[in-house]
Amino acid sequence: MQIGTLIKELEVKKVNIGGGTEISGICSDNRRVRKGDLFVCIRGAHHDGHDYVKEVLEKGAVGVVCEKAPCGGLPYIEVEDTRHALTLLCAAFYGHPERSFKYVIGITGTNGKTSTSFMLKSIFEAAGIKVGLIGTMRCLLGDRELETDKSGAVLTTPEPELLFRLFAKMRDGGAECLIMEVSSHSLEQKRVDGIRFSAGIFTNLTRDHIDFHGSMENYTAAKKKLFSMCDIGIFNSDDPHSEYMSADVPCKKYFYGVERNEPDFIAKNVLYKGAFGVEYQFLSDDGVCRIKLSIPGNFSVLNSLAAASAAHALGVGNDAIAAGLASIKNVEGRIERLETDTDYSVFIDFAHTPDALENIIKSVRSFTEGRVITLFGCGGDRDRGKRPLMGEIAAKLSDFVVVTSDNSRTEDKNSIISDILGGMRDTPTPYTVIPDRTEAIKFALSDAKTGDSIILAGKGHEEYEIDSTGKHPYSERHIVEAFLNANNH
Repeated sequence: MQIGTLIKELEVKKVNIGGGTEISGICSDNRRVRKGDLFVCIRGAHHDGHDYVKEVLEKGAVGVVCEKAPCGGLPYIEVEDTRHALTLLCAAFYGHPERSFKYVIGITGTNGKTSTSFMLKSIFEAAGIKVGLIGTMRCLLGDRELETDKSGAVLTTPEPELLFRLFAKMRDGGAECLIMEVSSHSLEQKRVDGIRFSAGIFTNLTRDHIDFHGSMENYTAAKKKLFSMCDIGIFNSDDPHSEYMSADVPCKKYFYGVERNEPDFIAKNVLYKGAFGVEYQFLSDDGVCRIKLSIPGNFSVLNSLAAASAAHALGVGNDAIAAGLASIKNVEGRIERLETDTDYSVFIDFAHTPDALENIIKSVRSFTEGRVITLFGCGGDRDRGKRPLMGEIAAKLSDFVVVTSDNSRTEDKNSIISDILGGMRDTPTPYTVIPDRTEAIKFALSDAKTGDSIILAGKGHEEYEIDSTGKHPYSERHIVEAFLNANNH
């Protein structure tokens, strides 16, 4: 593609490169730039792409997009904001695949994004519509998983170079509906600029990512940006932040909820069936529809209600909504019950925020005859303020707690654990500290008795552990399976 075609998308301040120059790709990582690429200089938390201009040109880049023109007559395109420019350039380079879908649905919130996205996918597929899905766990085109980032980076919403490449694959693969989790990071870093969403969903808001945003106010404001990019906004009326999220945004607004009767979409007569799921009546302007879901917990009611509400608002019928939700057996790493063939239960859940930890423990407590044993840790190089909060919640709601590590990154495991224990000192709940997560899991399994439930919280779908030496393969499922096989249950 010629640069002259691409830069029609941008508000260019200055340019020192011929419009007929051909480019073969767009890149913002100096380590991965290839001959023929157009390099976009991004200012990050630790590195500034403007510092690598000479390096990338020596590697074969045909020019750079920058906020400050380089010296020495080097080929460049100067713009006001390179993050915004990167997203627009990637969209144009791949022929604007984001405009090819009949439905584009974005989901934001602290918890529930992944579960809601998989529920929506199942609903649209029940309606006979091919779906592309982008999120924390994986990227799918129908049932086929698409290759993502070889660098091993895990982002809820990928960087634009990968994001629009995935959009293009989904377009070329015949997807009519695009469902994606939209993180606060991606909204703040303008990764989804220029995308028009058919619908945006707000699930809930609790403390998270304060290390990045600096405050809850900034975190909340970042989430809200999605609803200036939507035709329809779907808001959880049971969450007090919905009032702020829905205020002064140009989209058509719908509300869903369980607690009050005011919303447009309501879950009525909820029947909790313990570990076997939930049932409720879905009320809309289309009448009443019976929803049956195999995933337990009150948060599963809200996640499925969010999915049903968005689908309904976009014209999907009640039969497809009910069939799609009924067909889901579980969402990987979200209150996922392992097949252990034991007289106690083991659940894996991604809960890594105070609110998510509280929800999973309360849900498991509601159907557990014996003790609830909660095993968890907190991530290193992340928000320290939530650590004692999670410790307090685990101790208050569990019968026994195992405090361990969880992606300690460059921090000392014992320092993280000390922060967690700060919230547990005033509770009578017994607990133990085992920094090695594998040994902690083995301890919990060996301590379990008939009727108990073990919650392995924090990793969920993750199949890796990150410590000071890097990222390593790590599977809680395999650890549980190996321990039980070795000990014959």
